[in-house]
Amino acid sequence: MKKLSLFVFLAICSTAAAQVTTGQRHKMAIFTPLYLDNAFGADGSYTYSGKSFPKASIPGLEFYHGASMAIDSLVKLNIPLDVYIYDSKSAKQSLESQVNKAAADGVEWIIANCAINELDRLSKLAASKKMVLINAMVPNDGNVRNNPYFVVINSTLPTQGEQIYAYLKKNYPGQQVIYLTRKGSSETYLRSVFETLNKVDRSTAMHIKFTEVKDSLSAAQIAANLFKDRSSLFVIGSLDNGFADKLLDQLSRLSKTYPQITVMGMPTWDNLNFSKYKGLDLVYSTPFYSSQLDITSRNIISYYNSKMYARPSDLVFRAYDLTYHFGRLLNQYGNDIAAALASKEYRVFYDYDIQPVSKTTKIDYYENKKLYFLEYSNGVFKRVR
Repeated sequence: MKKLSLFVFLAICSTAAAQVTTGQRHKMAIFTPLYLDNAFGADGSYTYSGKSFPKASIPGLEFYHGASMAIDSLVKLNIPLDVYIYDSKSAKQSLESQVNKAAADGVEWIIANCAINELDRLSKLAASKKMVLINAMVPNDGNVRNNPYFVVINSTLPTQGEQIYAYLKKNYPGQQVIYLTRKGSSETYLRSVFETLNKVDRSTAMHIKFTEVKDSLSAAQIAANLFKDRSSLFVIGSLDNGFADKLLDQLSRLSKTYPQITVMGMPTWDNLNFSKYKGLDLVYSTPFYSSQLDITSRNIISYYNSKMYARPSDLVFRAYDLTYHFGRLLNQYGNDIAAALASKEYRVFYDYDIQPVSKTTKIDYYENKKLYFLEYSNGVFKRVR
């Protein structure tokens, strides 16, 4: 079991380091949920059978694996950087004690693969030690305020709503937008983003028809929004993929009798099976897109195929990108956070546009504002922005 051997190796090693002998050394930490205490007994024995693997550990382990490959790349470049690995789901050490340990070790930046319910606590702990916390996964600011040490990489819902609106306005001028929504807090918020921006625009406002759709939707209810003589443009304003799936199924059937139907979706559409929805042109946004044709991607895929007998997940690529990118920036800029985050250097797979967000009078946090727009049409994905 290739994955199991890596897991056993992880249980033995608590830190990984890019070790060199020259230059100023900087220190960075990776927090990821490994659940090591659940997988190994007090004597270090593996608590699962040789043919099984703790499923809860897999996402955190994939993130670690991507980070470890990035560390190998940094070592080859002789970057003077120490990288510490922390199991954020340790049963023996709280997040508080782990952050305190990181601070005592001199860690300056933390890349956190954490859940939304951990963001507020972890960001405050890091800020109290003047350590930068990079939220690698959660598309949420965690209600963090007045914290210039907090960085959101996965763009938040307000950013998604604003940029989706801007994309539609630029690419479909003069076309009516049928905005399909339902009752729900996130749905209400997304609708308010569109309504507010459209009111501000006034003279150049889009023609948006907001339609609240019940879960027991009918083909007739959807068909009432289609045009027989021209193309139709829909927005599904919900993060619920089950709701989106029902609407897309209906629209796919109707596409046989109506002209071109284009549907704009949400970033959660990464998890949909687009091949189901024949006859539709589907567009959605994501902060993370790569063709995976570059040499680094091909090397990672080749390594996984030969050593792990599997294909690397998005977690592997994201962890590699963040560890390498921010490791290089920390090495170059040190504690000059603003300069490091503004830099476009050391791109790996993704472009970032990290900007300060001020909802109060001071910088509340930094956020990646870069979004890619992808289109799926006639069985083919392509980047359209």
